[in-house]
Amino acid sequence: MPITRATVTTDNASLNLKKLCRHFSHKVETQFDDDHGEIRFPFGTALLDAQPGELVMQGRSDSEKTLARLEEVIAGHLVRFASKESLTVEWQRD
Repeated sequence: MPITRATVTTDNASLNLKKLCRHFSHKVETQFDDDHGEIRFPFGTALLDAQPGELVMQGRSDSEKTLARLEEVIAGHLVRFASKESLTVEWQRD
């Protein structure tokens, strides 16, 4: 199972995590609190961890193609929701 990871520097890690999870909770299964989140898409799962100064994200999927889709969806929404910050998401695949 392909895995990808990204660590995003942000002063609002918990807020950004909750924004992502709340948004997607209207469409797919999610679980989250202030520090941890899980979003289960039909094409993969995203795990989010808010840490001081950074949001750590991990994605898992059945194929490289669907993993790329997961990366695009999570990164695109994060950057849009945190538009007051200049966030950079750089995924690293295992």
